[in-house]
Amino acid sequence: MNYNFKVLTSTYKTINYYNKLLINFPKKEVVLKNNIEKTCYGALENIFAFNINDSMRIKDKYLKDLLISLSMLDFYTRVSYDKKIISRHQFEVVSRFLMQIRKMVFGLKKKDGEVNV
Repeated sequence: MNYNFKVLTSTYKTINYYNKLLINFPKKEVVLKNNIEKTCYGALENIFAFNINDSMRIKDKYLKDLLISLSMLDFYTRVSYDKKIISRHQFEVVSRFLMQIRKMVFGLKKKDGEVNV
C-alpha cells in the first residue's frame, strides 16, 4: 500500500467534505471561506510537490508546509465552529479527518527521516 497515496486520498476526502460545508457559509464570511479553499488546495499542492521531488531536504520542506496547512485548516475550522457556521458534528468530522492526515504525515516524515540516516 502506497503511503503517499493514502495521504492524498484522505486529503481529497477532506476537501470534498469541506466543499459541502462551504456551500452553506454566509456571504459575510467570504474571507474565511476563501482562506479555507486556498489552504485546502495548497495542501494538495504540497502533497504533489512532495511526491515529485527527489531531494530529501526539499521533501521535508513540503511535509512541513503540509503540516502548516493542516494546522491552519484546524484553526479555520475552530473559527467556523465558534461563529456557529458549522455544527459540532461537522466540526468533529473535519477535526478527525485532519488528525488522521496529520498522523499519516508524521509517519511519512519519520519513515523518510530513517531512510535519510
